[in-house]
Amino acid sequence: MEKAYDLKLLGEELKKEGLEIAEESLKIIVEAMFSFLSKSASLSETPYDDMASIIYPQIKKLILEKVEDINKEDNE
Repeated sequence: MEKAYDLKLLGEELKKEGLEIAEESLKIIVEAMFSFLSKSASLSETPYDDMASIIYPQIKKLILEKVEDINKEDNE
């Protein structure tokens, strides 16, 4: 691996395992994952995940931007 958090590489790894995930599917997965994390943080008794949940929107935005680039990289 040459680039940190390279979602295209993750997609290639998943394809090797027989699972192809398109951009639209990844968007659904990201939205569901962050919804799950936020709900879990609010139910958890520890304060650490509450602190982490403050930056979830920024992290989610970053990831969704990377997801948008998956097909763009294929076309270049």
